[in-house]
Amino acid sequence: MKTPSPAISFVLQRWQTWLLQAAALVVLASCTLPADNGGLPGAATPNVQGIYQGSYTYGGAYQKLAGQVITFEISLRQARGSNKIKGVTKENYTGFGTLKDGFVWADITGTCEGEDGLIHLQFTKTYRNSKELPVTYRGSLPPGSGLLAGTWYFPSKPSDSGMFQINNIQVQ
Repeated sequence: MKTPSPAISFVLQRWQTWLLQAAALVVLASCTLPADNGGLPGAATPNVQGIYQGSYTYGGAYQKLAGQVITFEISLRQARGSNKIKGVTKENYTGFGTLKDGFVWADITGTCEGEDGLIHLQFTKTYRNSKELPVTYRGSLPPGSGLLAGTWYFPSKPSDSGMFQINNIQVQ
């Protein structure tokens, strides 16, 4: 099979990014803002729906990859009044996961909670079409900040871990 020219690859990548963003907007437009706290007494459920850029860093257990920063795109959805989040991530291939259309795709499921002025996200990232183990992410967003930061790890192997951040989080 002939490899496409760099110009064609660029156009295809831009088209794919546009399609992902358009699909996410359709999904987000069909959702409404949470009106309550999802059944939790005493606090409103934060709404973090949106499309964001983020990055994660490989920890020391990864020797050759240690310290390498990988960027990703994440699309988050929330049902009305629920603390449950779902979404999709898209990232470049680094040796983990399975390439599909030039990227590695993963599905996420988790929760978003507000407590003591902080917003806490916890989610599990499961790579599509891959035998890789699911990865757990836990992070917090301080009041007035748009940067959610935390750690990622494999529950069965906590030493295989690193840091992550999601930029410009908009809380509604």
